[in-house]
Order: sequence, then structure tokens, then C-alpha cells
Amino acid sequence: MRTKLLLAVSLLAVVGLLAGCGKTNSVNDPAATAPTASAAEQAKVASTLSSEPALVEDGLAENADVTSFDATPGTLAAIQPLRFWRTITDVQRSFQFAFSDTDSTGRPTRAVVVVNKLLTGTFNILTGVPGDSDSVTVIRKPLKDHWVRRILLKRVPGDGEDGLPEWRIVATSGVKVTSRNATTGIQSLRVQAPGLDTTLTDPLAFQFLRRIVRLNPGDQVTLTVTTLRNDNVVVTMIFGHRVRFHNNGDGTYTATWTVPTWMGGGDGAANFGVPVLHFGVNALSHGTLYDDTAPYDSQAWVLPFLIVPNELADQEP
Repeated sequence: MRTKLLLAVSLLAVVGLLAGCGKTNSVNDPAATAPTASAAEQAKVASTLSSEPALVEDGLAENADVTSFDATPGTLAAIQPLRFWRTITDVQRSFQFAFSDTDSTGRPTRAVVVVNKLLTGTFNILTGVPGDSDSVTVIRKPLKDHWVRRILLKRVPGDGEDGLPEWRIVATSGVKVTSRNATTGIQSLRVQAPGLDTTLTDPLAFQFLRRIVRLNPGDQVTLTVTTLRNDNVVVTMIFGHRVRFHNNGDGTYTATWTVPTWMGGGDGAANFGVPVLHFGVNALSHGTLYDDTAPYDSQAWVLPFLIVPNELADQEP
């Protein structure tokens, strides 16, 4: 909730700036000199985004939820992690606007907004020997994560007087979160559920709203992550829970989770005010968790999904 409130405040500040009401460096328009990228058009797009926070924020990347460990670290590990979590102390947002496909009046009908965030804080590791309270200590590593998401909007007919928004979100990408100087990378994510088997290779590719992954309450979902190394630590990012993937030893990692049954009934997730939800996977380097001198090294993909049945008004253009 706090993240969505901050997003709304940031976007309202952008609207104010574009209307000439203040100063900020949170807006970056790569086509600022083009008539199709007017300040008024950007303000309208920003206003639409502020009214749809569930399609902009993921609610997971800034979460402080704890991941627990129950595996032995091995003989070469410098430390034995018991739990880890992130503490985000600062979030800097910026928005890039790109307009195209002008109509007969010279106004754009298509807009792509890139939302960037710089997350600053610490990656915290509780280390020690299980059951020995005297051995427990917390190691804090500096954290700087780059968070990015792309959103596609279309301008629809109407002047707003009939309640129809002038700009509408028609597609959103997933989220990619990468630590500064990262060497850890996710190559693909396979998602398997009843009636679903898809492999994603680019989290920033657009997903039209009517084609976003749909899951049923009670569905068992299997996630298979492929990374660049066979010694990564991979964990889920789902509903505030962090569960470690099984390492298959060949650069792939597998985990299974069940869609909570409390999300079923009626209009599905819409009953909870969050028609679009998110799940994610996070790959960390071995040294991030098992070496107190190694830097924090991480990449996460966070993807949108819907609980069915769900009525989503937006249509693919």
C-alpha cells in the first residue's frame, strides 16, 4: 500500500511539473522536441498511470520479507546463512515518455512509458550455527538495484466527459531488477500450471492485458529458472513468501507453489482491489550469501498474472 501511495504521489508530481507547477528531474522525454510529445500529453498519460498502480508497481521488489535457509553451506563456504532480507532506505523514480502513431490532427495515439527506480539499501544476512545463539551475527552488504518496467498506452476516442479515459493502458511488461555491476543473470523462466506451459525469455516484453497469465485458486504452479551458473541461489517472490528453488545442477532451478484458495470466488482478485497480481523469481550469486566479503549480486524477474474469473475491460487494440 505504501509503495502504491508513493507511486501516486510521484506521478501527481510529474503531472504538476508538466503543467508548469513545479520542478523535478523525474521526467525524461527522449522526444521532447517533437510536437507529439507535448507536456499536456505527458501529463494525461501520467494521470492515467497514477490511477492504475497495480499495473505499474509490483509490490515485491521493495519487500522486506525474510527467506530462511535449511541447507548446509558446504565446506568452502565462508559463512552459514540462516536467513536473509532486504532493507530499502531510498527509492528514486523516473519516467521516460515516447509517443508515436499520430492521427490526422497531429496528436499521438500510442505512448510507451518506461518506469525506472533506483533502490538503495542493504542486503542483510543472518549467519551462525543453528541452535547456537552466541554464533549469530548479521552481515549487511550495500544494495543498489535498478528496477525497470515498460507500459503501453493507447489514446481512445472521447473527451473524458462520458467517463471514458482519453488514454488507456493496454499492455504492461514484467519487471526486471538488477543489482549494480551484476554478474548474475536469468536467461529464462518456464511457468507450468493446468492448461498452461509457457517459457519467458524477456521480462520487459509487452503483455497485453487480455493475454496476461491467468491462474485458478488452488492451481499448482511449477517454475523452472535457467541462469548463467549452476551454483546460484534462486528463491521465489510470491505473496510476500520466499522459498528456495531446488538446484538441478545444470543451471536450472525448480520450485512449485500453490495459488491460495482465498483468492477465489466472485470476481477473483478484483474483490481485493488488485485485479493484477505479481509473482517473481530472484537469482543470487553464491558469494552473495556464502561469502561475507563478496558483494551483493542479484537479478530478479517479476511478472503479472490474474486470478480467474476476472473481468478486465481493456482490450488488445
